[in-house]
Amino acid sequence: MKRNRNHMKKILLLNMALGLAGASSLMAGTVDVFITGSTAFRANVYNACNKLYSSAPSIYYADGAHGGANGAGSSSTASWVMTGTPNTAITNIQGNTLVVHGFFTGSIQGLQTTEQGVPLTWAQPVGTVGNNATSYVTNAPTIGFSDASGSASPYPATGNYVEENVCVQPFVWVKSTATSGAVTTISNMTWEQVYYGIPEGRLPLSAWDFQTADTNKFIYLLQRTKDSGTRRCETQGSFYQFNNNVGLGNFPFIYDPTNSIFYIATVSTNYGYGFASSTTLTNGYATGGAEVIGTEGPGLGNANMNWGSGYIGGGDIKNTLNQNGGANASANQSIAYMSISDGKGVGSGNWANVMSYNGIWPTAAGSAIHGQASTATNDYSPITLGYYPLWGFEVLVHYEAPSSGSVIPGQDITGLQLGDQYTPGSLVGVLNFQTANFPGVSPLSGSVENEIIASQVNNGATGIPLGEMSNSRPSVGGEIFPPFQ
Repeated sequence: MKRNRNHMKKILLLNMALGLAGASSLMAGTVDVFITGSTAFRANVYNACNKLYSSAPSIYYADGAHGGANGAGSSSTASWVMTGTPNTAITNIQGNTLVVHGFFTGSIQGLQTTEQGVPLTWAQPVGTVGNNATSYVTNAPTIGFSDASGSASPYPATGNYVEENVCVQPFVWVKSTATSGAVTTISNMTWEQVYYGIPEGRLPLSAWDFQTADTNKFIYLLQRTKDSGTRRCETQGSFYQFNNNVGLGNFPFIYDPTNSIFYIATVSTNYGYGFASSTTLTNGYATGGAEVIGTEGPGLGNANMNWGSGYIGGGDIKNTLNQNGGANASANQSIAYMSISDGKGVGSGNWANVMSYNGIWPTAAGSAIHGQASTATNDYSPITLGYYPLWGFEVLVHYEAPSSGSVIPGQDITGLQLGDQYTPGSLVGVLNFQTANFPGVSPLSGSVENEIIASQVNNGATGIPLGEMSNSRPSVGGEIFPPFQ
């Protein structure tokens, strides 16, 4: 949301006064925050939320029936809940217990459910700390994260809902870990190959080696379901719109690692790695089988089935790209567009199977990013200086209450407590605090920016702070340009 700077300074001063006045008047109780959206960004949100507390929070994880995993989880788990005392920077919630529920279903779905108040099922802090929750609650989301702006989807932020930039999310093209076959011979993707491959769902090896003998050797593009912000950044980068076809007849190819074949799902069926309905191949692929692949869906009442065929999360594609045992060593001829966080886990070492794009790599390490040491720092200058275009603004959407003291519809948090990135002492004012908006101030503990900066010296950052960018773009996948002064 764009604002006049002088106007924002006045709002800042007013909010500081309100924050100091409101902090002492709030009655003690429980303040719940429900966060949904991007699966690619879930680990960054989890790590930031962990620091929203004055001491380590109690964490419970959803079970497999509610979008999590049986046997607890970690930052990569799609659903969890944290509870404890808010840290001192969140002055507007002091004296209350802060309960943050996370359920990461997909970016575009996150925008929709937040803006339309769609109830989801969330873990409650009941059970044994560190294990699966034993109680669940239904509530609409408070905040939705997305890898793509709502303006590139049917769900732009309107009315009382606002969208805020959080950071820059880098993306990469990644190839499978097959140890033989056409995919082992490629190391770069071009704009033209992506433009052709998105609606076809696959590319012949001849698109790389220009040999007519290789026109029937295919490399398949694994795609996310339609609610994926990662998919939206990919398609918009080739100027395709939200409703344009992805894959043959708008059915992307799915890999069946059990039968070692690719198939097109033509009917809605079940979750999980499905069996193709036939082992008789037509043009090198079968039809039928599971339409939606992933573990996040059952907790939604199978809502992911409403977003077409494909993989729900980046982690689901990562797992598929890593299938290389037995017949999969040659059969798994696949590539995918992924967040740099998910792409890190494909192959034998960090970013081992990442490819360049138009001959340019996402970091200054170039091809040396393959197997990069865990303690190395990612130098994203190819992105920050405007050379590597595979990136998007990570955004969040939330309700902006007209009256700061009123409770937000469908929530138990007030407008003053939730706030926005310009409201010191509020939840979003900490979670999405940007040093670019407050020059000379250090990153706040509990902010996504703080987690990204901290991760630069440990495992390499998987996002880029807004303040480090020397260029911008007007929309998802749009032209890169120097920032306006």
